[in-house]
Amino acid sequence: MKKGNESGVYDPLAGEDRKPGACAVAAAKKYLRFFKPSELAAYTVPEDVPMVGDLHLYKGGIFVLGGAPGVGKSFAISALAVCGATGEPWFGLPVHRRFRTMILQAENGMVRLSSEYKVHCQVPGLDEWLRVSEDVDTFAFENPDFCAELRAEIEDFRPDLIVLDPWNRAVRDSMEKDFRAAFDAIISCLPEGPERPALLIIAHTRKPRMGEKVNGRGLLNLLSGSLILGSVPRAAFILQAASDDTEPQEFVFCCCKNNNGELGKATAWKREGVRFTGPLEDFDWDAFNNGGQGAAGKNKKIEECHLEEVFDGGKKWMKKDAAAKALMQLTGAGRSAAYAALDMVKGRFHDRLRVNPANGEMSLEAVPWEDEE
Repeated sequence: MKKGNESGVYDPLAGEDRKPGACAVAAAKKYLRFFKPSELAAYTVPEDVPMVGDLHLYKGGIFVLGGAPGVGKSFAISALAVCGATGEPWFGLPVHRRFRTMILQAENGMVRLSSEYKVHCQVPGLDEWLRVSEDVDTFAFENPDFCAELRAEIEDFRPDLIVLDPWNRAVRDSMEKDFRAAFDAIISCLPEGPERPALLIIAHTRKPRMGEKVNGRGLLNLLSGSLILGSVPRAAFILQAASDDTEPQEFVFCCCKNNNGELGKATAWKREGVRFTGPLEDFDWDAFNNGGQGAAGKNKKIEECHLEEVFDGGKKWMKKDAAAKALMQLTGAGRSAAYAALDMVKGRFHDRLRVNPANGEMSLEAVPWEDEE
């Protein structure tokens, strides 16, 4: 019987060296690391970690940008990628260094992307800083081949920021376990340690309840799905339309959570094509915060007599933009309140407003005089 085989069962490897091989040693992973208070106090944030704002975005962290469908979230993340290439501020938040962005998206086809990036490619050298995927059918993180392909793309481009647009293509259900599984699967595709990029998740917000108006930190509760979507990210942003009116193209950007810094103030912006311009100095915050969607019913600065004066009792016709400016000058109301007052669907004065379909100009229905008795 060979030495070391006291059981009596034949062991063909009994004479081999039983020391752990290199693979076995490498497989051992350390899960825990504790620090002394003095070590924590002495820690210095590496220069390449802060990316945007007061640690609103930083390398290795997880973040979320939410908004209603169609509000322009994809335009917002393209703007972020361009700002990462140029170093210009993103929605008023300073960009601390140039960074590479990889956008994994399932929202926009080549027609939309082509028209958008014809504008963005006016930025010199953008190819060095940005990659955008085609319209992916689904984020198949449960498929090893999909994950291997994504890891290879990440290793090749070495992005500082990865954007996942939208979140609901990565989650199979709205249960908490599905959200946790999605986060685990995504993180498993990312490099570990200091090479791990920031991850920005693009999510939809739920439909507001009747009469509901939420601002500031409360916006975090509008994210659709599990509470995990609001708890795991270190910072959360919400992009909202300033009103239901389609013409002003005004939007409000708000940070409703920042675990590592200040939230900062909400800012208002105007979308011009694929870009956001601003912040708007004359934005009507009272109308937005108090009236929200349909501020005309809440803002008492604009009364029917003001519309009578602007439209000369129905004798004068003008474009909506010109009428809004005239109302603002006459009453001192903000832009949102003026457009809301001219809303022909939900505005307080919709029953008196009329439009000429031939040229788009609007006016008032004249009030018929009643015969005196």
